[in-house]
Amino acid sequence: MTRLIYLNVGVWVIVRLIYVILFLSGAQNTPVLSWLSLPSSFAVFMTRPWTIITYMFLHFQFFHILFNILWLYWFGRIFLEYHDQRKLLGLYLIGGVAGGLVYMLAYNFLPPFQGKPSELLGASAAVIAIVIAISVYVPNHVIHLMFIGPVKIKWIAVVSIIMYIIGLGGNNAGGDFAHLGGALWGWLYMSQLIKGRDITRGFERVMDAFFTWFKPRKKLSRTSWRGC
Repeated sequence: MTRLIYLNVGVWVIVRLIYVILFLSGAQNTPVLSWLSLPSSFAVFMTRPWTIITYMFLHFQFFHILFNILWLYWFGRIFLEYHDQRKLLGLYLIGGVAGGLVYMLAYNFLPPFQGKPSELLGASAAVIAIVIAISVYVPNHVIHLMFIGPVKIKWIAVVSIIMYIIGLGGNNAGGDFAHLGGALWGWLYMSQLIKGRDITRGFERVMDAFFTWFKPRKKLSRTSWRGC
């Protein structure tokens, strides 16, 4: 979880610094966000396939990343009380991918959004996957909210879903479609895990194999052989 937070914050700092440098150099366009954000168009996406991953680590506004990081920290800690880091990472990444796919499908097949190019960025879909998953696993876990008091996390999940559905008719419909996609994955993942089926096991193996490339190999100790 800590590494996910560091990665999100690190990307945000780098993107903002690049933006400032380009702005001060007099550049008319700053394409950094466009090259990392997820486009709604399938045709554009085919030229930028990496964006299905990069978008979920990309933020621009300070309060956008702040709220996402706080939610990731709060609910990530609860998740790790019951599950390990690998499951958290898999849930985050696949939740982000699910949110991105729902977003693109909505903008390509639903009449109100067809022909309206859009771009998606932010960790919200990945984070809400964690929120919904742990709410399914321990729905009566209580957290204390400022000005409200003790609240069971299942009600936070329910209110969040209702707000996302209401938001589909607003200015951030694309983001809310992504939220619902991440939420759907969080529910599906945890409902299956409770039944004893880990549907991300194959993904976790792939990630383990990938990260072993970055682990330093142990050096073999040399043994001196002497005749007697």
